[in-house]
Amino acid sequence: MEMKKRIFTGFQKLRNFGKIAVIWVLSTLLAIVLSHIGVRAENLLLIYVVGVILCSVETRSMLWSISSSIVFVFTFNFLLTSPRFTFQVDDPNYIISLLIFIIVAFIAASLTDKLQKQMNLDRERAEILLKLNTIGSGFLNLSGRQAVISYSRKSLQNLTGKKTELLLKMKDERFSDQAAEWCFRNSAVCGYGEVQFGDSSCLYVPVCSLSKTYGVIIFWCSNGGLTKEERMYVEMVISQITLVLEREQLNEEKEESGLQIERERLKSTLLRSISHDLRTPLTGIAGNSNFLYENYDLVDEESAKSMLLDISTESEWLNSMVENLLNMTRIQEGKLEIRKKREVVDDLISGAAALVSKRLGDHTLKTATPPEIELISVDARLFTQVLVNLIDNGIRHSGDNTVITVSAGAEGGNMVFTVSDNGTGIPEDKLDHIFDSFFTAAYREGDRQRGAGLGLAICKAIIEAHGGKILIHQSPKKGAAFRIEMPMEETYDQ
Repeated sequence: MEMKKRIFTGFQKLRNFGKIAVIWVLSTLLAIVLSHIGVRAENLLLIYVVGVILCSVETRSMLWSISSSIVFVFTFNFLLTSPRFTFQVDDPNYIISLLIFIIVAFIAASLTDKLQKQMNLDRERAEILLKLNTIGSGFLNLSGRQAVISYSRKSLQNLTGKKTELLLKMKDERFSDQAAEWCFRNSAVCGYGEVQFGDSSCLYVPVCSLSKTYGVIIFWCSNGGLTKEERMYVEMVISQITLVLEREQLNEEKEESGLQIERERLKSTLLRSISHDLRTPLTGIAGNSNFLYENYDLVDEESAKSMLLDISTESEWLNSMVENLLNMTRIQEGKLEIRKKREVVDDLISGAAALVSKRLGDHTLKTATPPEIELISVDARLFTQVLVNLIDNGIRHSGDNTVITVSAGAEGGNMVFTVSDNGTGIPEDKLDHIFDSFFTAAYREGDRQRGAGLGLAICKAIIEAHGGKILIHQSPKKGAAFRIEMPMEETYDQ
């Protein structure tokens, strides 16, 4: 690296020397030509003044400018003053002219050098402002803390030319870097060149607004610290970072507030939905059980069995509803656990049929299982609940004296379960909402069967958690059918 720097410096000096030589030759030739024409010596001096200014512009160095002015003075004295081709001066006025020339050349070179430096500074500032404007535009489209961290780090590194790291603190978090922790807690710069942790090779700058500190920016200063201007630019970027972080915080708070409102709305909806549905079976259970208790000796055996069957049916319905409510709570909280094991398809269907057998009433339940023993990897308890919910849906909404059919068969790499009925079907305008939570709109005129509207939503969530999918369609003639597609090749627990 040092060798490359020396080579570059030598090449730069050689190039500047070549530029001065070219300007010197051209200025001298022009002065000689004009001298032969009869132009006075005082006017010829102006040619060399222009030459000095050109040297200053081309070399952008005060040292080269002064050196060129001295060379031009001696050239003028040697070639264009009497006696020629000597460094002697016969006319004392030439001495004054030469001194004035040196002063003018020096002033011109100084002004030109300052102008060049100012132009370079303005150009650098324009480039920096363009970068800052580009950085600011990029912040407008950022979303998420990780995106802010990545973009800010890249932008600051490009702006300062130093390796940069942005640390944003989460709640109750402590930085492992002691200097970063001090910088965050005190909202003050520390590290390289500062009073606190001055021996560190890194500079720590807090990311803070007037009311809050969000994190710390770390600059690696192995090649020197930040200049005053760079610090000013960094502060401008930090102000943009804080605005983005405040916007993110407001969005998070708004989202959390929206979720809270939604939770409260769902809670209210759930309470309204189940209040009547729980009261009705509980009233029946309480009425039948109290009647049996108070009139035990007066009730004949057949009536007693009928009442006990009603109590059992209502209890099973309540148990199914409570199971649905528990599953919906787990789904909303993201705590629904799937414990898969290989299960026989026949056992899953027969288990669901047994659970709903007492609730069939005037409906008929038919099952159709694969001709051979088929195994799929599922959570038996949850999958049985899905089949029970679908059969219950047919019992409540398919109409009177309908036939509900549960079938299964392998299709490709899937085991396909179908729960269908030959009832009234589902209106077209309700198909898109059939799996929504709390969707309890009647399927047909006069349909006012009880239900909290959770069963089908839970079915969809459970099936998708297993990696399958559930669809609904209906025959052009009558009836509705739910189709469940479950993958057959999956890993499972032994």
